[in-house]
Amino acid sequence: MNRRTKGALAIGAGVIILLGGAGSYALWSDTEDIAGGNIQTGDFGLDCGTGEWTDESATTNGGTAINPTSDLMVPGDVWQYAGTCLVTATGKNIDATLGVEGIGGDDLPSSNFAVTTTVDGTDTTTTPISVADGDSLPVTVTLEFKDTTTGTEDTDVPVDVSGMKVTLRQVRPA
Repeated sequence: MNRRTKGALAIGAGVIILLGGAGSYALWSDTEDIAGGNIQTGDFGLDCGTGEWTDESATTNGGTAINPTSDLMVPGDVWQYAGTCLVTATGKNIDATLGVEGIGGDDLPSSNFAVTTTVDGTDTTTTPISVADGDSLPVTVTLEFKDTTTGTEDTDVPVDVSGMKVTLRQVRPA
């Protein structure tokens, strides 16, 4: 191979290296800062004070005051917990459902029992409510031992309410 051919090959290889290895055919580009700052998340919470249990059955013996740790439920009893919960809800697009954990669902002995949670008469276990920061919610949890219970079903069974917790769950507005 002569010198000119070797030189041409060397120049061609150099151009290929410059084009392929050193990047691309970059044309002009620019970047610009966007004014704004930090995005902050909101806050969500519930603080329930001490509530009270009462017997709200259609008929009662001995008044409406009950102690859930010592009084015994019988078919036809309707016991209610009433308390006030303070809402923390900062941010946009906040609705919520309010429920109860610790009793209800799988925690109940059988289908002879029913639990509902309401705020101002609205069943909040299925119907979302609008909440705002600082709202004071009058919460009622109703535990019913259905009067349709037959024979000796659910005799001497525990319905533990000592671990009951009121829960507030955010949902997107409709």
